[in-house]
Amino acid sequence: MIVALTGVDGDSAVADLAEDLAMLRVAAGKRVLLVSPNPGPYDPRLFDDLVIDLSLRGQDAAPARASVILALLRPETLERDGCAELLARLKVMQSGNPAARVLVAVAHGRRPLTAHQAGCVLVFVAQLPQARLADTLVLEDGQDTYHSRHSALEPQAYKQDHKLCAPEVRHLYREVFLALARRP
Repeated sequence: MIVALTGVDGDSAVADLAEDLAMLRVAAGKRVLLVSPNPGPYDPRLFDDLVIDLSLRGQDAAPARASVILALLRPETLERDGCAELLARLKVMQSGNPAARVLVAVAHGRRPLTAHQAGCVLVFVAQLPQARLADTLVLEDGQDTYHSRHSALEPQAYKQDHKLCAPEVRHLYREVFLALARRP
């Protein structure tokens, strides 16, 4: 499976999320290649999964065979400029690969989204045919850790047994990888 992650040009949170999803996939026993924004040559046939960081412009051809395209939004950026460039890139990716599932995740600070920010997110997702809002990842201010409603809702046994990543990243992992396994 190929999972392509993108966001606003150069957003380091995209690379962090790609790394976390790849680590979870390796922990599940898969051979995974984490493809950086500037990859060297590689043979994708040697791996079960590719997790591709598309956080830099000029890589729109890379997700042509992706099963999932995951876009990470920052609400303050979306509110400021509408993320028109990211929206256009996602539409190009969709037109080049209409079979790909498009998921949109939102990363924001400790404060909840304002009504305006939530509206901007919903409008953004609605402009992408067949796209779906995946999850909200709350980035702790000044840290690279996530938390969200899944921190409280995840079963205690799962929290203790699977500490590799934050519960929110594990939840997103299940949405990305395990949802495809259940499809007919």
